[in-house]
Amino acid sequence: MKIKCPECGKVYNINQNKLPEKPIIKIRCKSCNQPFSFKNIYIKNDIDERPKIKKEDFLKNTGALPPVPEILIKAREIVNDDKSSAKDLAVILEKDQAMASRILKIANSAYYSLRTTVNSVQQACILLGSETLLQMITLATTSKMLAKELKGYSISSGEVFIHSTGVGFAAQSIAERSVPSLKADAFSAGILHDAGKLIIDNYLFEHKETFVPLISSGLPNYLAEREILGFDHSEIGHDFLKSWNIPANQCCAIKWHHEPLKSDENQLAYILHTANALVLLMEDMPTEQINIDDKVMDFLGLDFETLDEIRQNTKKAIQEIFIGFIS
Repeated sequence: MKIKCPECGKVYNINQNKLPEKPIIKIRCKSCNQPFSFKNIYIKNDIDERPKIKKEDFLKNTGALPPVPEILIKAREIVNDDKSSAKDLAVILEKDQAMASRILKIANSAYYSLRTTVNSVQQACILLGSETLLQMITLATTSKMLAKELKGYSISSGEVFIHSTGVGFAAQSIAERSVPSLKADAFSAGILHDAGKLIIDNYLFEHKETFVPLISSGLPNYLAEREILGFDHSEIGHDFLKSWNIPANQCCAIKWHHEPLKSDENQLAYILHTANALVLLMEDMPTEQINIDDKVMDFLGLDFETLDEIRQNTKKAIQEIFIGFIS
């Protein structure tokens, strides 16, 4: 049996008699030192017998993700219009009192460190500006959607939202240092990068007896998803978010955030990949689920000292945001 390292291309001849009785085998390449997994073709399992489900069927039938919030569409249009101002954002926010109330809670959180209490949307616009307000609107409009319990992944209610918020802030910080023009895109893509998990969670829950052993064998979540479905949460998230009219650059980054080297040098994919890994480290995720490729670090011009600083700042940001968010 021949296998090839997906990173450096080194080919290995594997003796089937020495393979462990596992459907998925994980090894570390002796040439590039990168871990990778491969299917043990000598073991039959129900994954091989089960027909792969079509993404289109998920996208047609899913009720896990709502239509794009109208206020988010309008807010993005205003921010991207050179003739508009923060006051135009205030106008649409004042028409939605529930949203305005949530924005004020976020604005008054410790993260933004304003010297005075913000009592109105107009005041928030003056003090914070359009881009920061869009950031808050993105948080507020996605919080309920991302707060769901994901039984297939064994993720408790609220964990996806906290993780996604962390990735949003980490991605924004990385972009600020590497590609400042992508700061806003990085935050938005970070918030939405795992949206695809909401779509496929029920299916994975129904087939948990297959999914869990794959994860337990050391296979990363996204590769286990591909074994079962033929695609992963990143890919179906990309397809769904296009219907939300999320910018193509963000959708591409979300699709490749686990494999940025395949993104045709999409800078945002590299940023998102690194931000996701940093937040997973904060969450004490098993090390086999976390990997920042050296090529990604070189591409972004980052070193580990900078990443550790971003990690610490992100942890603080999450704490400060959520104190205000849930109060």
